Amino acid sequence: MIGILLAGLVAASAATGPTCPTDPKAPAVAPVIGVEAKGGLAFGKVNYKDRVGLGDHELALTFDDGPDDDHTLAVLDILDRHCIKATFFLVGQEVDNAPQIVREIARRGHTLGSHTYSHPESLPALPLAEAEAEIDKGFAANARALKDAPPEDQAHLARFFRFPELVDSAPLLEALKARDITVMGADYGFDDWTDLPSDELYRRAIAYTEERRRGVIVMHDFNPQMIAMLDHMITTLEERGYHFVQIVQSTARN
Repeated sequence: MIGILLAGLVAASAATGPTCPTDPKAPAVAPVIGVEAKGGLAFGKVNYKDRVGLGDHELALTFDDGPDDDHTLAVLDILDRHCIKATFFLVGQEVDNAPQIVREIARRGHTLGSHTYSHPESLPALPLAEAEAEIDKGFAANARALKDAPPEDQAHLARFFRFPELVDSAPLLEALKARDITVMGADYGFDDWTDLPSDELYRRAIAYTEERRRGVIVMHDFNPQMIAMLDHMITTLEERGYHFVQIVQSTARN
């Protein structure tokens, strides 16, 4: 496993200034945490000993497995309502199927990372060269979707990678480090990739957040049950003093 230095992290500042027009409990501009991709950081308490520099009651939303033609836009609309910016870990095949959704994610200011090209259940089970090709093809699909987008939208492309199923290996971590790709794991999730009903997903989301009090949350934007409770979840957490930050590649925002 990679040794990790978090000196490249820039802590999100406390929310000041104007509030979100559709959510007075949120700032109009989401605070950011900048991560320097060079050197191959890896963070997220599920897999790694370090976490990104979130303070008490700070949360970062991340969404895996999209873009989803039927559901991602609904997620974007809910995030807009709360002036929240998230990170989307996209699957290259889905990107090629719905590049217009990828362009919309970037246009609305969210961070775009990669989740491989075809989402193998165990990336380490593949021959190393094949696994590395999966990684490279995923990033290439993101870039291809935004090749004609305005520069300010292309700036949301980040060298952020999340392993499918969060299953990694030492050789792949080294390969990502050599490519200056940051591995973003997660601090927790609440099983929204399953068929649990929305009320149970809501209950878990609130309970798990209250247990941990901060963290990078892994979610899935293909799941209508998650979407059904997402606005309520955000509102409840804001009422309990939580606020949401965006993780960005610091070199992309110079």
